[in-house]
Amino acid sequence: MPKSPSSFNSSALVFAGLDPTGGAGISADIETFSNLNVHALPLITCLTVQDTQNVKHVQSVDIQLLQQQLETLLQDIPFQVIKLGLLSNIKVIELVAKTIKAQSNIPVIFDPILKAGGGANLSNTTVDTIINSMRENIIPHTTLMTPNSLEARLLTGKEELNDCAKELSDLGCKHILITGEHENDPEQITNTLYTSDDKGCLTHTTYQWPRLPHQYHGSGCTLASAISAYIANGLTMNDAIQQAQQFTHSSLQQAVHLGQGQYHPNRFIDN
Repeated sequence: MPKSPSSFNSSALVFAGLDPTGGAGISADIETFSNLNVHALPLITCLTVQDTQNVKHVQSVDIQLLQQQLETLLQDIPFQVIKLGLLSNIKVIELVAKTIKAQSNIPVIFDPILKAGGGANLSNTTVDTIINSMRENIIPHTTLMTPNSLEARLLTGKEELNDCAKELSDLGCKHILITGEHENDPEQITNTLYTSDDKGCLTHTTYQWPRLPHQYHGSGCTLASAISAYIANGLTMNDAIQQAQQFTHSSLQQAVHLGQGQYHPNRFIDN
């Protein structure tokens, strides 16, 4: 069951798009944060026309409105983590970059959404333009990134995932969790956490999960939000990542088929 407001221990500043199916985007974030005792402060970067199969249209929110919402929140409610989802155009990226630079003591968890699960573009500009702006403005100020293997390759132009992680680390991100749901192993999914030490050397930890039988709408949003929530509640990075993967796996095990495409994770689970 959703938690009552009196049980919230902390807050999270969340930038994400609105998915009207409720499977991904800001709905997924709010559900995850609420179940893990964190209050979400939701800033919607864009509106979408989509179903459980693909995105039909993306409309960015007026940047002046988004900035006013953000400035008003910053003057009122403290937060312990910043979670980034769909950043739909260059102006949004620049506003977010300004925010995370100014809040340099707050951990930033970045789920770099580049394309819809059905393959549709999620911006009114090219993917390459969005990637270049993310590489310049967002990644250097990010604590943890959670790209899937396809996104990691798009962000870096590399094929080997170890090389992708090294590139993202060199850009300034200390922790990179690359998820393996799009890789070819039919039996299991391998997620790999890469962490950079003070000398820039990468170590890695692998996590293996049984591959579940369906495709899921919002699994990446769930994972990134769960990590953010656990960090907001005081867990270490490694513990947050481990527990968030278990939370996500459990939500997918109990997923429901509401539409004609991907399944919706059930985020209201005991944890």
